[in-house]
Amino acid sequence: MYTITNTSYKNIMKQKIVFVSHCFFNDAAKLKNPNLFELEKERTNKRKFLKKILDQGIEIVQLPCPELILYGVNRWGHAASQFNTAFFRKASRKMLEPYILQIEEYSSCPERFEILGIVGIDGSPSCGVKFTYDGEWGGEFTGNENVLSVLSGLQKVEKSGIFIKVMKDMLMEKGYEIPFYSLEDFEKISSRKKL
Repeated sequence: MYTITNTSYKNIMKQKIVFVSHCFFNDAAKLKNPNLFELEKERTNKRKFLKKILDQGIEIVQLPCPELILYGVNRWGHAASQFNTAFFRKASRKMLEPYILQIEEYSSCPERFEILGIVGIDGSPSCGVKFTYDGEWGGEFTGNENVLSVLSGLQKVEKSGIFIKVMKDMLMEKGYEIPFYSLEDFEKISSRKKL
């Protein structure tokens, strides 16, 4: 029988771990998108990313989708400010709590594990890392003569989505400095150096 001693771990390579937004594995959680070309392009990019990191032996932890959990599959698209509410932030904290505990556990054994980062989906009102979309959205659709001008007021803004912002805050409260990446940024980093 082979037993591993504490000194044996020093000779084993660290297991590398990355946390990813839910829709990396489950596109069904995303909004209905009539633009099939756009949807397929994003799906292809995510699958290439996943294959690459799996081929490198990186472990993957899938985060929950707050939009699916709170609003279901028939939800409309939202602006980030519509999720920036006390309820959404509290619900996000509750969803993220077990993942923060996992990070805490992995971090307690730095000789065995290395958390490479958290990868989100830029543009998402929940999981955007570098940017999201926001605008003065809200109100009733029916009878509103300005619906098109309200919808066209959505703008790209350089800030995180609300779910990612809550996760950043929770990690900061615990004193963890774990990098957050957009899919594109993580791919650039992993292309330059073997993770």
